Amino acid sequence: MLEQMRLELQKAGYSLSFLSVNKADAVANQQALIDRGAFPLFQDTDAVNAWALMGGQKDDFLIYGTDGKLVDYLPNGGERITNLSTTEGYGQLKAAILAALAKAP
Repeated sequence: MLEQMRLELQKAGYSLSFLSVNKADAVANQQALIDRGAFPLFQDTDAVNAWALMGGQKDDFLIYGTDGKLVDYLPNGGERITNLSTTEGYGQLKAAILAALAKAP
């Protein structure tokens, strides 16, 4: 669903990049994620432990501006739904991305 959203936004004329961070213990899922999207997949490791550093969970979304600063954070289980398999979750993430793009210089 994230790839679908990326393509929709790109087609609408927005310039943006997506990336995904794969959990350290999910290396076996790596290829399936790569096959589903045309954006980079970074593989977390126990040594780096990016998920823990960010307090991450599956379906957390962090939106950064062109200046590299965090613009919005949608945690799994937060006020906004992040499950992209639902219409509401897809719409809420897309709205957050569009709001961030509107703030861009």
